[in-house]
Amino acid sequence: MKRSEEELLEEISDFLVIYLKSGKLGINSFLKKTDLPISQMEQLLKIHFLLKEEVKQFVRELPRLIRRFKTSTTVKQETYHGQIKGQINWNKTMNDRHRMSARDKTIFSVNERNREYAIKENLVLLEVIQTLYAILFEEIDSTHLEKYTWFKEWSRLKSIVSNMLHKNIYLSRVRTEKGRVTDRMILDTLKHRNPLYRTAASILQQYRKLLSGEIDEQEVYTLLRETFVYPKEDVLFELYWVVKIIEENAQNAEFQLMDGRNNLVARWNDEKYLYQVYHDSTGSNQIKFNISTDEVREKEHPFITRQLNAMAEADRIAKGLFHQSFDTKTYWSGRPDILVEVYDKMTGALHKVVIGEVKHTTRVEYAITGLRELVDYMKLVKDKNGEYLEGQVEVQGMLFTGRVDGERDGVNDLGIDEGRDGVGWWVY
Repeated sequence: MKRSEEELLEEISDFLVIYLKSGKLGINSFLKKTDLPISQMEQLLKIHFLLKEEVKQFVRELPRLIRRFKTSTTVKQETYHGQIKGQINWNKTMNDRHRMSARDKTIFSVNERNREYAIKENLVLLEVIQTLYAILFEEIDSTHLEKYTWFKEWSRLKSIVSNMLHKNIYLSRVRTEKGRVTDRMILDTLKHRNPLYRTAASILQQYRKLLSGEIDEQEVYTLLRETFVYPKEDVLFELYWVVKIIEENAQNAEFQLMDGRNNLVARWNDEKYLYQVYHDSTGSNQIKFNISTDEVREKEHPFITRQLNAMAEADRIAKGLFHQSFDTKTYWSGRPDILVEVYDKMTGALHKVVIGEVKHTTRVEYAITGLRELVDYMKLVKDKNGEYLEGQVEVQGMLFTGRVDGERDGVNDLGIDEGRDGVGWWVY
């Protein structure tokens, strides 16, 4: 019987705060700690900060709220010769004429009104918008994250932020007079009756606390818990085994953000070796999971020849019918669920490769399909020069499934050589 999604989440939620790929956003009641050694912790917090509903709602309403933009008016007295700017102060005018030149009737003292934009609440508002702009356009790859459903709304919201910063005439005037925003100014603005300023102050206060040198652990916990990205069930099962491998073999693992680019999950080292663990990835540039059609074409076999000819014919027809082509250079490629690269720390040379295939199933037939895929990976993986790894370095395979009759539990140390041909089978 397969364990439920809830059981898996309860066991590994603390590790899944690094997950930023396809999934759904929600509250995770299983999250207990946030003290993982994550190399890009600040970037992670910035992304989760953008996912806060309060932040998104503020940007959604910004075009409407900005209409209640507030300015202040100051009155100062100026003396002019031959022109009038503002309301004439006759008492002061007569005094100035008497003092300066009683016969000069072109002297006027006026009360000149000036509109001020750089008041404290507008400075707070400007800093919030500048902060959001910096995160979205300079500090994270927001365009990459927009392909995920949980972040997609920001593809629209970030244009609002950009337009406000660069095209809003009121904020542009605040920028020309910009002063430093103090914590006292934020506290004062938190009490403002206008929701534009009150919300801006709240957001800025939270952000400053979050990224200050003294991060409040409870605030970090709340943020990550309320903006948790849930993987799909099959992906969750794969990540469960990634976490188990790391827990079983590492004492000092440093975790990486899993955002769909290189999919490096964690790295660690011991006295002799450096370990790198990948999920759903072809790994580093030191190895390859790819066989080109040019390579197989060198071997003359009727089946392969016909298969390559069929590929070329299909490509020709596709160009004629649909005006599009497809990849005719790749004969085989792979992307293992789990990949561990082990390097010699002294020489930097690749020492060992561990490949894991995960099938979230209790069916023997499906497990056998995973076994076939796993052995393909083991036999066909190459080094960066295109030479097959088998025979050069140790290549080990791990097949992970649900409970299947006749097999045992557990995940063993990476150093074992379990089963025939270096293939081990683990169930839960």
